[in-house]
Amino acid sequence: MLSMPADSPSEITIVGIDPGSVHLGTAVLRVDLASLQITGTTAHTLNALHVSPQPETLWTSQLFGERLGRIASLEDALLALFEDVEPFMIACEAPFINLRRPQAHGVLMEVICGIRRAVMRYDAWKPLYLIDPASVKNAVGAKGNADKDAMKCAVLRLTNLHYDGRVALKSLDEHSIDAIAVGYAHWKAGLEDVTCSTS
Repeated sequence: MLSMPADSPSEITIVGIDPGSVHLGTAVLRVDLASLQITGTTAHTLNALHVSPQPETLWTSQLFGERLGRIASLEDALLALFEDVEPFMIACEAPFINLRRPQAHGVLMEVICGIRRAVMRYDAWKPLYLIDPASVKNAVGAKGNADKDAMKCAVLRLTNLHYDGRVALKSLDEHSIDAIAVGYAHWKAGLEDVTCSTS
């Protein structure tokens, strides 16, 4: 019979990320290991222009330009978040090609590389899970063509988030809302996998 060590944690954390080169949404979902239910959720948007160190002071900006400097600053801020909350799993929305702004895909890929570097600096053995936008929307009950307002309404309808962040859930910006949806989608997929394997 499998037995857990006496000092094993009673809950784990899942970090959800909404990628962006200026505004990067983060969410932390705490999950009880016994029930596998969410016990608390917080969210915060990192602003590359307000994190420390400032992008313009980094050698990355001086050598490669302002955008990569911003991404490097966000990478450092993400690493600090990981060290603080010690995530068991980290999930991020996968970049997609917007035919109206195809150049944005390349920028998002650079952001994903920065996020992946932050994960590797935290724990080289920890994977970064990428979730396609359609699956994120489906997980929170939003339609495939849902815009930012529809996504916010869908997240506000979730009754099991147990949100306890400093900023009211309805006052969060779109980046934090999307990060919650990403974390929720990853939690929900994991819960379905456990349910299927035990049934």
